[in-house]
Amino acid sequence: MIENAAKLPEMEPVMVEHKELKLIGIPCIGLNDMGGKYRHAKEALLSSAKHLPHIVNPHIHYGLWPHGPSQSHPDTHVYILCMEVESYDDIPEWFLRLTVPAHRCVVVANKDGNFEAAGQAVEAYLREKGLQTSAGDRTYTICERYNYEGEGFARYSLPLVD
Repeated sequence: MIENAAKLPEMEPVMVEHKELKLIGIPCIGLNDMGGKYRHAKEALLSSAKHLPHIVNPHIHYGLWPHGPSQSHPDTHVYILCMEVESYDDIPEWFLRLTVPAHRCVVVANKDGNFEAAGQAVEAYLREKGLQTSAGDRTYTICERYNYEGEGFARYSLPLVD
């Protein structure tokens, strides 16, 4: 088990355990041109990180999905790109603030950013090991992580059920 997903091997499923994460983020709403919206959010987070206090690592971003009926409609689908902070103190009010409870999940890195291939590897590992996942009562879950100075893209499973 890797704590906080330090460095992930390429296309190899690993269990990751995160402590509670305090995140600040920028929402991207609607599936139309999601790639462009992601790039703008990434650029905004990377450039503003230099001026913000309490950033844990400006080169690691998490993608979160809310859970709810709006996610099934292309115009209201939401993706939130986030950075971890140690504290919300002195963070501008226009950032979305989310606290994600501690959890374990299965993660697969894919340097090419292939969401489908990484997702299939996650699902195969969950089936092979007989592991169950659930969002439970969580409002938001991590769907992916970007390490811009490491392995690149990594796909996350929903939290593992104990």
